[in-house]
Amino acid sequence: MESLEKQIEQLEKNLAYMQVRNEQISKGSVGWHIEHSLLVIISIVSALKKSDIDTYRWVFNWKRAWVFFTQKFPRGRVKAPLIVDPSYNNQINDSIQANPIHVSDQESDQRLSDIQAQIAKVYQLVEEMKMIPPNAYFHHFIFGDLNLADTHYFLRIHTHHHLKIMADLINDYTKTGQ
Repeated sequence: MESLEKQIEQLEKNLAYMQVRNEQISKGSVGWHIEHSLLVIISIVSALKKSDIDTYRWVFNWKRAWVFFTQKFPRGRVKAPLIVDPSYNNQINDSIQANPIHVSDQESDQRLSDIQAQIAKVYQLVEEMKMIPPNAYFHHFIFGDLNLADTHYFLRIHTHHHLKIMADLINDYTKTGQ
């Protein structure tokens, strides 16, 4: 699995296919998966920075252990929390998701600009992660409290999961041209 920095570079490359979608592969477009991945990184690193390192306690979690061991999330099992669901957080993105043919060039350009700004912020936050104390943590709704090292690993697995979905969407699009 690639480094988080390399994965972010791939998210950036996938911007060219932002509006590609295929409901048989995923309910979200490539753009949705890019923005979701960015929102996850932004919200998690923000939580790490705000955490009280003195209250972190490791607790065994079977689901976390399985995902960390296999380095995979099962597809279609968990719905993204609203805070990291781009279609919930963006009215412009809602219109792109609903009907990409009827989105104005101005709306599309604005969405692209917003995502590029998020990518820049994510690069900065990944650098800042290097200065965060090891017992900084965030609480995952399924896996429990994840310290800095586990959080970094989780972000790599999560981003990889969405990059694979994007690759399937893009490959299908380039094969069929639709």
